[in-house]
Amino acid sequence: MLQSISMENALEILGQFASTVGSEEIPVVDAFERILSENIEAGFPLPPFQRSPLDGYALRAVDTAGADADSPVELTVAQTVFAGCVPTHPLRAGEAAAVTTGAPLPEGSDCVIKFESVRRDGDSITVCSRLRPGQNVVPQGEDVAHGETVLEKGVNITPAVVGLLVSLGLEKVVVYKKPRVGIISIGDELLEVGNPLAPGKIYNSNLYALAIQVREAGGIPILQETVPDDVVTIASAISRALSQNDLVITTGGASVGSKDLVREGIGRSGADILFWKVGMKPGTPAVCGQKGGKLMIGLSGNPSAAMITFLMLVRPIIRSMAGKATGSLPEVSAVMAQPFGKSSSQRRLLRAVVNWEKGAYRGVPAGIQSPGALKSMTTCNALIDIPAGHGPLQVGDEVRALLLPPPYCLQG
Repeated sequence: MLQSISMENALEILGQFASTVGSEEIPVVDAFERILSENIEAGFPLPPFQRSPLDGYALRAVDTAGADADSPVELTVAQTVFAGCVPTHPLRAGEAAAVTTGAPLPEGSDCVIKFESVRRDGDSITVCSRLRPGQNVVPQGEDVAHGETVLEKGVNITPAVVGLLVSLGLEKVVVYKKPRVGIISIGDELLEVGNPLAPGKIYNSNLYALAIQVREAGGIPILQETVPDDVVTIASAISRALSQNDLVITTGGASVGSKDLVREGIGRSGADILFWKVGMKPGTPAVCGQKGGKLMIGLSGNPSAAMITFLMLVRPIIRSMAGKATGSLPEVSAVMAQPFGKSSSQRRLLRAVVNWEKGAYRGVPAGIQSPGALKSMTTCNALIDIPAGHGPLQVGDEVRALLLPPPYCLQG
């Protein structure tokens, strides 16, 4: 068992167990923000036929040779083609076809002129300008060629991707499965929401906050039973959750007190302990084990510590298991606009509000930094990564800021 390792080392260890958990076929309409697990090839071109991009007349460019205001060309309107319809016959010399936006062009036509650019009299139109082949024509396959690989394995399905899939006639798509993540809360003090608050008790907020974090990361949260501070019960709960899920998270009981029994519970469950304690504050007592290739990660019971440790260590792993790209938080250089008066004996992740102002990112601490204080997590949009051994932050100091995912932020 490794002890007191860096965040980077912890992520490297966790990443060895971050395999995807299979694929499944789902309706395209349900595929938003899922990850393709196979390449998509076009079974036909897009558009599937040559079409008009506007309301006008399809004609043969050669028939307009020499046309100008002094020598107009008169053409016969031989048919009308609406979007969704099929031309009745190929276009012959001296003929034009009235077409609407999106209508297929008759065989033989090679250009389109706007309705407002001609004069029409009965079944005849007068053209006063020369057109060139291909003018105002959307060619077959302009967007996508037949057989083209239009989307590759690993692509995140966005609204535009959904539209493209349906344009190719696909009703279903094969995506990576979402990992099932079992969440166990540990502690005699925990009270389920809906019950009256009792002396010495607190509501089990971590269970629900972590469930939402799991969902945002791309997993399926499976809320397990809350267990008391009893090592046999903890071990049993961990073992049971590992057998039913792809990953297990616990919150509470991970530190060094007499009732911090998660590490011992992991061992009793038959899991191998990979590491205990990570060089980060909050979240130092994180512990990790594995059994049969499945990870079990124990987080602090302090709400903000649990959320931050999840962000830094667990979220990247769930994203990898779901087939998503790296879960690393984007980072920017920022300048402190307010001081932070504490020294940081170990690496500290400071909850902060970071905004772009006057040509630079500027950061301010986001309220109380206690690992048990949750309100500051609702107002921050970044974590300032302060190296171990750093003194107090002064106004003007340049810092490294990790930006939180938009769903974590009040302003979206």
